[in-house]
Amino acid sequence: MDEGTSILVGKGQESQTVVERRKGKIQDDASTQCNKVGLECGRDYSCEFITQEIFKSREALIKWARDVGRRNGFVIVIKTSTTGRHGKKPRIILGCERSGCYRNNRKNREVNTEKKMKLTASKKCGCPFSLLGKNLGTNNDWTLHVLCGVHNHPAENFREGHSYAGRLSEEETSLLVDMSKSMVRPKEILATLKQRCDLNVSTIKTIYNARYRKCKRAERTQMQQLFAQLAEHKYIEWHRKCDDTETVTDLLWTHPTSLDLLRAFPHVLIMDCICKTNRYHMPLLEIVGVTSTEKTFSVCFAYLQYECEDNYTWALGILRSVISEGALPSVIVTDREITLMKALSTVFPGATHFLCRWHINRNVSAKCKKLFETKEKWDRFIISWNMLVSSSTKEQFTQQLVMLNKEFNTYPEALEYVRCSWLDPYMDRFVAVWTDKSMHFGNTTTNMAESSHAQLKKELGLGQGTFESSWMKIHNLLELQHTDIKASFKKSKTVVQHNFKPSKFKELRGKISISALEKILVETKRANSVGVDQDACGCVIRHTHGLPCAHEIAEYIKEDRPIPLDCIHPHWCKLDMSATATPKSSSMELVPSEASDGSPLKKLKTT
Repeated sequence: MDEGTSILVGKGQESQTVVERRKGKIQDDASTQCNKVGLECGRDYSCEFITQEIFKSREALIKWARDVGRRNGFVIVIKTSTTGRHGKKPRIILGCERSGCYRNNRKNREVNTEKKMKLTASKKCGCPFSLLGKNLGTNNDWTLHVLCGVHNHPAENFREGHSYAGRLSEEETSLLVDMSKSMVRPKEILATLKQRCDLNVSTIKTIYNARYRKCKRAERTQMQQLFAQLAEHKYIEWHRKCDDTETVTDLLWTHPTSLDLLRAFPHVLIMDCICKTNRYHMPLLEIVGVTSTEKTFSVCFAYLQYECEDNYTWALGILRSVISEGALPSVIVTDREITLMKALSTVFPGATHFLCRWHINRNVSAKCKKLFETKEKWDRFIISWNMLVSSSTKEQFTQQLVMLNKEFNTYPEALEYVRCSWLDPYMDRFVAVWTDKSMHFGNTTTNMAESSHAQLKKELGLGQGTFESSWMKIHNLLELQHTDIKASFKKSKTVVQHNFKPSKFKELRGKISISALEKILVETKRANSVGVDQDACGCVIRHTHGLPCAHEIAEYIKEDRPIPLDCIHPHWCKLDMSATATPKSSSMELVPSEASDGSPLKKLKTT
């Protein structure tokens, strides 16, 4: 490379690294000036990582990169990764363990000189080395590309003392447990590990830490540890086991506060089964509710052995057992999961079942978009389809359907797909003219729960976590959910927005949620043009939300009366999470004390 040339690596990617070479040397930047790394020791290792190999899994790619890094004296770590949401393919950025800069998270405050402060240090020196792993989208194949092959620090001649390189493998951890049971001293355990593997670089501190963690967990399996965590945090759980092997097959748990919220807001439930959230490949069913402030809350979670009707029926049966007969959900929203739909009809036969419009549109797009030659034609088709789905009367639906068939009669495959897959079997579950007859409080799709699901999927990552690590992430999300919901209740009770100061809202301020007030405000503006004409009004919001519609508000204004509180559905008046008395049920019990011991009942069947 010529003298003074600048290279921009990974332009347009998640991270951009500029490596400037001056007379064969790497110039220092602000992140490495303090430790004087990078002036004389820069070297390009790109040729070591350039490969045409197609890796059969994400794990195979990471292992290959780490093995190459180990041979060259570097430790390779995961910097960032994406799960491939919204149609994008999964990606992973690998880097050197010394990449990035030290971030001081301590608060700027006077240090008490009498209290000894823990000394801190950092191995980070702003190393720009970076690799990009891409999923090809077929058969879980991955490729590896070099974004920047330069290290701004010398290679290590030995790896002892590296926290990452010194980690114990599962086999080594198992050996450590066995030797500890035999009262073998830590230094002898370390010597045995090094004799068994020449590449082992663990230190005596690694052995002590591993022994402490195993002692703290009392040699529990992952499922046993999950049960212990549930018991410690006062969760309520139900499980069933295989009689032959005494292994747990299905497990459902709920936070006590989530159970209170369910009993306070039981009217609408949204259900979604998330796959690939753990290394055991067990589906995770999440059931979500919606508060009066339009905040979503996770009602419960269930690890299911299979996505079969029997597993769903068991989980939904547990859910129904904790809800009183007079407070069963009136609307349940799911995607088109046939086995879940069958279970719902068995357990909640009186509930109206909606199919998520958002998921339907995704399926229509996946199947039909490729049939259209140009983007303009596809856009016209999807607009016509959405107008059909949004039809508010049967006459309008019939008219829109005729227009759709006439305009796109040259695309018979697309028309046949939307008719046979969606309209004929399910139109009463997602088309507005039928869904608007039910009190769904605006939940005709799972969009409101998508933020909850998206955050959960982001936290759980690519499905390599254990039950314990996944549960801890879920627990933290639930704590944040409950805090956010409490804050929204307080805001609705105490904050008066200027839009709601007119006298017609005086009986509602602080008594119903701000979300409900905003919807009533919209209807108030409609009342100016609709008047008291009920036919012109349509009364949709009265039927779907239980709120006064435009013609009702026009009558109150005409009579110079404020909008009365008794015309508001109780759902919108609930601004707390107080629960009714827990119904007596043999199914409902706290985690038994023996759940944390070594009982074979808690062993997980992972095959």
